[in-house]
Amino acid sequence: MAEQHSDAGAAQAEAGDRGGLPRHLKRYGVVYAVAIVIVGVLVVLPALDGDDGDEEATGPDAEPTEAPAAGGDWRPASGDLVHGTGTTRTGVDCEPGVPQVDFTAYGPPCLPEFDGDNGGATYRGVTADTIRIVVREFPATANSEALDRELEAAGFATSEVSQAIRDRFIEHMNDTYELYGRRVELVTYESRFGNATAEALGQGREGACQDATLIVEELGAYGVVGGSAVFSECAAERGLVVFGGGAYYPESWYADLHPYVWNTTMNCEYIAAQVAEYVAKRLHGRPAVHAGDPALRTRTRVFGSYSPDNEQYVHCNELTGQIMREEYGVEQGLVVRYALDISRFAEQAARAVVQWKAEGVTTVVLAADPISIGMLTSSATEQEYFPEWVIIGTAGMDTDNFGRSYDQRHADGHMFGISHLNATEMIYGPGTEPGNLYAQLHGGDDIPPGTTGSFYTYVQIFNFLQAAGPDLTPENMAAGVRSLPEMGAPDYPVGRWSWANSHTGVIDSREVYWDGNAPPAPNEHDQSLRGRWIATYDGRRFTNGEWPEEDPPVYPDRDRG
Repeated sequence: MAEQHSDAGAAQAEAGDRGGLPRHLKRYGVVYAVAIVIVGVLVVLPALDGDDGDEEATGPDAEPTEAPAAGGDWRPASGDLVHGTGTTRTGVDCEPGVPQVDFTAYGPPCLPEFDGDNGGATYRGVTADTIRIVVREFPATANSEALDRELEAAGFATSEVSQAIRDRFIEHMNDTYELYGRRVELVTYESRFGNATAEALGQGREGACQDATLIVEELGAYGVVGGSAVFSECAAERGLVVFGGGAYYPESWYADLHPYVWNTTMNCEYIAAQVAEYVAKRLHGRPAVHAGDPALRTRTRVFGSYSPDNEQYVHCNELTGQIMREEYGVEQGLVVRYALDISRFAEQAARAVVQWKAEGVTTVVLAADPISIGMLTSSATEQEYFPEWVIIGTAGMDTDNFGRSYDQRHADGHMFGISHLNATEMIYGPGTEPGNLYAQLHGGDDIPPGTTGSFYTYVQIFNFLQAAGPDLTPENMAAGVRSLPEMGAPDYPVGRWSWANSHTGVIDSREVYWDGNAPPAPNEHDQSLRGRWIATYDGRRFTNGEWPEEDPPVYPDRDRG
């Protein structure tokens, strides 16, 4: 989901560290192998105090002995969710065009305050008063503790601060969303059986399934916040909803797990079509004028790409090549795949650079995680290889935070492409949606730097729960989600959300290029930093089929000589 972008990129490299990936990796360590590689660095989220004496859900729909089969049809919405008439629980007159909440552009249509019978225990984890949601974590390690210390020393929010912000946001959402007499109860579970590194590599199914069983049978949860693809599959088999599962996995994978697994991050089948269109329309057949090597700038572009070797990501990377060939007559070029194993990142990056250089690749398409991008650029400098670099907007690579961590001899003047998010200054800091809500709830104070308090994660969850109606089940939630309107206008801080035709929210992107000398945004905590992603076309966003067939207007004022 988009939150996995925003909180994943919280820590920024020092302004003078122009390509210091060893230092960057020392800071982040193994955390990336198990998190940011695909699903983001997640802050530690301690459990809310809950009432263990709450009535447990009963009945075949509430606590099935066998989970309903995953899979089934997923049809487009027949229309927007119908607004209610009357007054919302916060006293607002509910009518068409009025959202349920006033603190985000991603709020659902308003509903009048519910005063009927909500059905009580409609599903496991649901009572007349509560909806139990679990946050699955992994045991703390020396690396994660070192990460917290480094972030705090650098002036970023500690996990404790982030958790406190998140808890206050959830309290406010419980007070303002229409949950039909219920409130979200958040419970933290520290994994007893799972292995985070194995799951990041698409392995570790046995332990992930044991965790899912425990969350169902012992914790009695309705849903889980976040989850690897392996865990999400186990959860779906047990009728457990996963919010933020399988980041960047294909829509076909989500459809097989319907109605249990959802995300806001763009599914990779949609990404495949977008990247193919972007490369074919805007780059193919033209000279690589933004390469760092003058000898490459006069050559017609030859493409290469870097992509994880997990099965589902391979499927989408191959789909990109298929669309390029069949729809545009363009060759994808040399694809180098790599394992999502941080202990191998350096040697894999070096090997990729050797291959691209030998094949005369002028333009590298980065379907990778941001840590690998840093390693690739560092290795390319060592091997004196200076191509163009094209980002595709995944895993937070398009935040200013990570842009500053790339070797600036490659990023500054030579890196551009697709961004799913809006500008980083619209996600972090005062004046943002989470920043404004924090100020509202804390007497006008600025939100601490380096965190959103998981704001967009819980906006998505509360949107879904409201859309389900009082008879809360995964099936009813899916039906409600299907009829939600597009969300995020007019600024779309974390992209345009639409659930009409898929299980993932983001459906559009903007084009950006990296300017390593640009000053920080006015709301950025550290004004000594340099480097920002600059948008073309005044930040216009494009859905698939809308990209202009023309040269990207990147680096418009720079001498290419």
